[in-house]
Amino acid sequence: MEKFPKSSVQIPRDQTRVKSYCIFFDRPIKSKFHNAKICSDSAFFWTLVFFASFSVDAIQIEVFVPLCDGAELACGKGKAGDPRSLEANLYWGGAFSVESFFKRASRYQIVDRKEGRPDSSTLRQLAVERIPQKGEQKVSILFYAYAGDKIDNALVDFLNATAGKNNTDLLVWAGHNRLMDRSPPSLKNSSRSSKSVAVLACKSEKYFGPVLHSVGAKPIAMTRTFMAPEAYLLEALASTVAKSGLKDKKAVRSSLVAAYAKYQRISISAAGTVFSKLD
Repeated sequence: MEKFPKSSVQIPRDQTRVKSYCIFFDRPIKSKFHNAKICSDSAFFWTLVFFASFSVDAIQIEVFVPLCDGAELACGKGKAGDPRSLEANLYWGGAFSVESFFKRASRYQIVDRKEGRPDSSTLRQLAVERIPQKGEQKVSILFYAYAGDKIDNALVDFLNATAGKNNTDLLVWAGHNRLMDRSPPSLKNSSRSSKSVAVLACKSEKYFGPVLHSVGAKPIAMTRTFMAPEAYLLEALASTVAKSGLKDKKAVRSSLVAAYAKYQRISISAAGTVFSKLD
């Protein structure tokens, strides 16, 4: 049987410590949803340029990725917990983090990279394209690396995006569940949304579910337990929607369960307890 490298983030048996392992991947929303200094007009411009470069049939995904903050979470040794180190941070430069993982992922290519302003919450925007096979849809992904000490900005931006009007097909939050630490922020947008959303964070169904329901967003992937939302889950999610679209929640869940079992080296049954069964 083929062996896969073991995930760098393992869920400890001691559930009193596991909360510190909850990762959070997130981005600042397009400029019209951002707080004053979070996202500039230029960031909004490059978002439009990126998505315009793909065919109208491409599935557009935006992923929010705040870096691991060693002051709040157990990130590891050295700069793995530096909330502004893109090269060394556990969630961006580690083996199973976004940029490192997608550099070597099969059928994925990095097509653009934009650095954030020194005073911005967003450290980098990373554009990735999935090369489709016959019968699959093209997928374009825009990752936003947030400074880990600006996780609250990321939370506000993500939730405003789920409630707002934009051209993105799927919004993803994967990482530390900030709603376990604080109350939901007030949202700028009060209109109902039908946006597809995936929240890869510890116990996201319990904490994010009510907020997403209140704005009419449609979750396609949620979690029930503590977990490690690493980049292989994002790859599994993108590959599945390329093959099956956004409405096949069973296919999405199955792919997440399989990926989690493979990289965490646990059984399919054990991995199945992590992800919610959505109608």
